[in-house]
Amino acid sequence: MEAPLEYFRFASWRKRLKNRITGHQALEVGVGTGKNLPYYPREVEITAIDFSPGMLKRARKKASTDDLRVALIEMDVQQLDFPDNYFDTVFATFVFCSVPDPVAGLKELKRVCKPEGKLLLLEHMRPAMLY
Repeated sequence: MEAPLEYFRFASWRKRLKNRITGHQALEVGVGTGKNLPYYPREVEITAIDFSPGMLKRARKKASTDDLRVALIEMDVQQLDFPDNYFDTVFATFVFCSVPDPVAGLKELKRVCKPEGKLLLLEHMRPAMLY
C-alpha cells in the first residue's frame, strides 16, 4: 500500500538526507527495512537502530549489498544506550507515530546529539503548535 507514496513522494524526500547527514558519526532511529540505506553518505559512519529484530534482519540484507559504514543495532529510542553528546547528526523518517512515548524518544535524541549537531525528522503529520 505504501509503494505509490514511496515512489512519488517519499523517495525524493529521502534523497535530501544525503546532503544533510554530516559529521563523523550519525544515528538513524527506526531504520526499519532499510529504505534510507541508499541515501546514506559514504563518508559518515552511521549507527542505525530499530526495536524490531525482523526489520533489522531485512535491513542487514540490504546493507550487505552496499559498501556502507553502518552498524545495525536492536534498540529502543526511548532508552538509547549511547553516551551524551555523541552524534553529529541524528535522523528519523516516519518513526515517531509508532513510538509509545514520543516525548521520551525525542528527549533521548536531544541527549545523544552534540550541542552543535543536527536533528532531522521526516514525519507523516505536522506537529501541533505548543504555546
